[in-house]
Amino acid sequence: MNTTTLLTQLNIDEMLVECIYLFGSHAYGTASEQRQSDYDIVMVLKSNAFDRHPFFKWKNLNWLVKHNWINPKFRSLFSGESDKTCFKDLGDRDAQVWMYNVDTFRKLLTTNTIFAIECIFLPPKLKWIEKTKFADEFRIDDHMLKQSVLNHSRSHLFMACKNMTQALFPHENDDNETRNAIAKLSKDPIWNHALVPINYSFYKTKKLIWHSIRLLYFGINVKRFGQLTDYTAANYLYEDLLAIESHKWIDFANKYIPIYNELTNEFINLTRDPSMLSDKMDL
Repeated sequence: MNTTTLLTQLNIDEMLVECIYLFGSHAYGTASEQRQSDYDIVMVLKSNAFDRHPFFKWKNLNWLVKHNWINPKFRSLFSGESDKTCFKDLGDRDAQVWMYNVDTFRKLLTTNTIFAIECIFLPPKLKWIEKTKFADEFRIDDHMLKQSVLNHSRSHLFMACKNMTQALFPHENDDNETRNAIAKLSKDPIWNHALVPINYSFYKTKKLIWHSIRLLYFGINVKRFGQLTDYTAANYLYEDLLAIESHKWIDFANKYIPIYNELTNEFINLTRDPSMLSDKMDL
């Protein structure tokens, strides 16, 4: 996959493109041929990109809010021209493409939505097109960054727990220790908003746990440096977590929840250097 192939498959003229970012496993360094990693791509397009397109139309952001990629508390901030997205799955081993118009992508950055932050600080080789340097516009909002990271991270953790205990292996998780562990998690308000994934394999479920931890590392990094400087901080856990064969949630919880809680506390309590404080982007 490359820029030319992508634009050809999507039937989009490069004149309508502001930025193309390759994020996900290829940015984190966890992509592998063995696991048949596909390409996760974010495209930022002009609002008129689909005016005459034979297949694509802009949709609202409700799916991203429902799945907690965008904090539901910030939903009202996205409207009109800042409420436009389009998704295209080009198939296994190929690419999943998330498209946003410029106004929507700017609003994602204003609300400190972490996957958008991931895009703008990628190394140059993963920015296939960058006509607008959104990193120059980005400002941290401590409250929004906290809410965005914790909401996204916890929803991943809770989705993994629900999928493992309710969908994949309910009989192997029908014990008091597991029920007590779930009872603690369910006290968090985000628990009730975390969906049970549809057709998620055990492998993907374990990746959700890893992503929940990765997001905390990313939040800490952004808060500390004002930008994302390290995409690999959680990689030391990746292979170890995926290698676990136990179907019992408690085995994962006992090993990774202490790490998760420690990182959560570090993220919440970390104080930014006053020299990095600056005005917020206008809402």
